[in-house]
Parts: sequence; structure tokens; C-alpha cells
Amino acid sequence: MTQNRLTRRSFLKFAGGTVAIGALAACVPAAPAPAGEAGGEAPATDPGTLWALQKQDFHPEYNDFIRAHIVNYAAENDLTLDVAYTAGFAGTGADNQKVAAAVQAGDPPDVWMDNRNPFQLQQLGTLQPVTDLQEEVIAIYGEPNPRPKSETLLEGEYVGVTLHTRSDGGWARTDVFEPAGIDLAAIITYDELAAAAMEVSDPDNELWGWGMTVNRGGDGGWFIQRVLHGWGATWVDETGDYVTIDSPEAVEAVEWLVDLYTNPEWEKMMPPGVLSWTDSSNNEAYLGGKVAYTQNAGSVYAKAVADGLDVANHTMFDIPKGGPALQDFNGLGGMYLHHIMGSKNPEHARGLIMSFFNDEVQQGMFGSGWNGLPWPGPSTAQIGAVGSSNVHTDMIANVLNGQMTAAESVKNAYDQSVTIFKEFGAPGEA
Repeated sequence: MTQNRLTRRSFLKFAGGTVAIGALAACVPAAPAPAGEAGGEAPATDPGTLWALQKQDFHPEYNDFIRAHIVNYAAENDLTLDVAYTAGFAGTGADNQKVAAAVQAGDPPDVWMDNRNPFQLQQLGTLQPVTDLQEEVIAIYGEPNPRPKSETLLEGEYVGVTLHTRSDGGWARTDVFEPAGIDLAAIITYDELAAAAMEVSDPDNELWGWGMTVNRGGDGGWFIQRVLHGWGATWVDETGDYVTIDSPEAVEAVEWLVDLYTNPEWEKMMPPGVLSWTDSSNNEAYLGGKVAYTQNAGSVYAKAVADGLDVANHTMFDIPKGGPALQDFNGLGGMYLHHIMGSKNPEHARGLIMSFFNDEVQQGMFGSGWNGLPWPGPSTAQIGAVGSSNVHTDMIANVLNGQMTAAESVKNAYDQSVTIFKEFGAPGEA
């Protein structure tokens, strides 16, 4: 056994943010340890074993629904199941490297349900083409939205089957804004949104108007991107080959964001500890009635409905607000089912993927959203790598921490992005 071997057990032990298999999977037989290695690492998968990785979502009922489906598939097909959660939406590309290492070691998972940019996984040589499966799904449900399609259709082959898509945007409490005489639909810019959030904030009664952070994580990153686009800044040009973030518009957007989170003028609308929030914090604050407005995926509303919370009856969904350039940004994302290269059980890897596409399963999930792309150019491997490297969130953190001016931080983000682009064979700079 080589020292860099990543087996199922070592993957779970090593993976940051993984969760114990839990009640649903606890009853599923685990692969026995090899003779003479009691308590040692689990053996490589065999034809009777299915190894599945599941992305952990904020919505527990959604997680449980997906997990139960995987467990039932294994039981119906007399398969021994290894199944575990991988990091949630705040996760970085660390799991990508772990899966790639498992592929190289000859002990890969069979299926990975994930929302990361498939370009990165493809570059690491971890994905088995699934064009025939995606075409079967298209024949049933039609074409996927443009963003998931652009991320999974690489060089004429699909490397992931889109399970569902979902947009994130603004979620506002009408029971807070409307009594204050604020017409949410009339708010166009972030300046107007901030003013409205200030007006309804009531810290003495634990109500804050602003429910977004700018730190590392999916929600913080998407919010930063929306602000950049609202000020007319873009990360890449229309070709997707050249970095364009080093612009006066980007500097102005960064300055606006930093002022928002540091100027005492706005302190009243900021929840305590907002700059240390994780990706679940804004969900919890909104569902707990602590904030009047946040930006999030549909999971926050779905959770409110599932739990019968009163906030679900007073929630309005609105598109992300813009800046001076009035340029909207769409954070549409996809959830993908990947067949991992070198799978020991390709028949049931493919079978599990296709088992999700029937009316019963589809109706048990939430999702969907509007069409659109978050970049002016096509999604590419290098763009995905920039996002997973937290370049955009660190750009804000460098200024908040007093390490750089806004102009210096934007230039640093540009330089980092160009380096990443060149690593992927793109020119990056003119």
C-alpha cells in the first residue's frame, strides 16, 4: 500500500467539514477490513460495493431526502454502501484534490453529487464522460439552464448530469419593510437598499436590516460579485481569456463595500459578528427573524416553508440589486451528479445517477431559477479556479484588515487571477 493512497476511510477521516454518516446510513453494511488488518483502512471497492459522496446542503430535509434515496438504491440492488457528506457550500476545492488523489491511488468514489465548478474536476482527470446519461435526462426534462450546461459540456462531452439548478437572490421580509412604507420593488441600487435596511433596523429589539457578509464562503463571494457587476466591473472579458478586474469601477465597488462594513454610519443595520459569519449564518439569522434582508439560494425559503415558519408567509424574492451601472448579476448554480473516473462499479454508478430522474424524486427536491451567466464570457476552468481560490473575498479582506488600499487590493487580485489563468493555458493579460 502506497503512502499516498486515499481510501474511503482515510478520505472521510481527512476531509475537513465531513459529517458522520448518520442515522440513515448507519444501518448500511460497511465493507469489512482485510484479514489481519482489523481496525485498519477499508479495502478498495468491489463489484458489490457502491461508494457515494453527497454534498451537504443547509437544508437538512433536503439532505435527508437525497441520503434516503441513495440508501434505498443500494438496498434495492443488494449493494454494500459507503456514503458520506462532503463539505457544504462554504467548502473550497480541498475535496477536489482528495477525490483526484483517490483516482490516482486506484480507489475512487463511484459517484459524487456536488455543486463545484466541473472544469476543475475535469482538469484533475477525475470525471468520466456521461453524455449518454445527460442526453437521456434532456429527452425527459428538456435542456438544462445555460449556466449548468456551460459548466458540464466540455469539448463536446458532458462530464456531469445536472440534478437541478437554483438561483440565489434577495430575500426580504415584507412584514418589516411594508409597515415602514418602503416599496421593495422600487429599490434599484445598493445605496437605496442600504438606506432601507437602515430605516427598518431596530437593534434594541434584535432586528437588523442587513443580512450579508463579505468573508470567505459562497454567499459572501456571490454578494461581492453582484456589487462589482453593479458598479460596472467584470472579472473577465467577453472571451473568458483575459482578466479585466483591474479597473476604476472595481476600485469604486471595493471602496463602497469597505465603507459599508467599517463606517459607523452603517453600524446600526449590521448584525453583531457579521464579518465572521459562515454560509449558514445568514440563513439562521433570517429564519430566526433577526435580519430583514439577505441574499441566498432558495434553501433559505424552502427551509422556512418546510418548518412552517411564519417568515415564509412574509417573504418576497427579488433579483439582486445593482450599483451605478445598473448591471445585474446572476448567481445561478447547479447541482451535478458525477461518475468518477476509475469507478469500481460503473454499472451502478450510472444506475444511481439515473435513478434520480423520475417524477417522485424530482418533486421531492426544490430548485430552478432564471437563465443567465455570472460572467460576461463563457465559464472556464480558470474562472472556476479563481473562485475556489477565494481571490474575490480576499480582495475585500485585504482592505478591511488595513493591509492594502482598495486600488492595491484590486491590482493584487488581478495579478493573482492572471497567474491562475496562465496555469490553465489562458493568456490572462493582454
